[in-house]
Amino acid sequence: MNLSKTVAFLAETPGSPTVESQKKLLAADDEVVLAGKHKFGQLTELLARNGMALKTGDRVKVIDLTCLGLSTVSLIRVLTNLLADGISVEIVQPGIVITPRDIAKNHALLDALDGHYRHMHGVKTHPADGVQQGRRALLHESQLPEIRAMLDKPGAKATEVAKELGVGRSTLFNYLDRYDGGRNVRRRKKAPKRGAQDAGDDAHVTKGEGDQSAA
Repeated sequence: MNLSKTVAFLAETPGSPTVESQKKLLAADDEVVLAGKHKFGQLTELLARNGMALKTGDRVKVIDLTCLGLSTVSLIRVLTNLLADGISVEIVQPGIVITPRDIAKNHALLDALDGHYRHMHGVKTHPADGVQQGRRALLHESQLPEIRAMLDKPGAKATEVAKELGVGRSTLFNYLDRYDGGRNVRRRKKAPKRGAQDAGDDAHVTKGEGDQSAA
């Protein structure tokens, strides 16, 4: 009777945990493959050299995705192929085990892959408090009644409403074009030398199709 096995692939890249520190996180019965200069995609080849082969029901274990010197695209391809062959994948840090039939962990895997991408490309993460500086908020369809009410207030101007919502004016117009087809969006350009009354907001939003007055 052939029992399933767990194969631990140990590799080291700049900034990743060392091979020695990775060994401390292995189980006693893990079969270890030391990558050396070989890539994760060559795992099957490395096993074959030692008279071993992966089969359905086996598990491949890596300590951390930062240990794998692959592009994110190549890594996804390797993981997909393993799962398609009925082989589970364990990523010790941050504690993910994905079986061929287990799709509940997909979001966790994507988060881990995003971290791998940032590590490989030196992308800085956002501050720990989660505030994304300089990134504008997005508007959702569910906000339409609230936005309508804001625009319908006497004297309301699109620029001021957009600022209150935390988006650009063009974002607000695009949102209205998409979700509020019954509202006419009229934009007026500032006209120099025409007096203070035309120097204000250059965009107005009106309701209904009956408003045909000139801008």
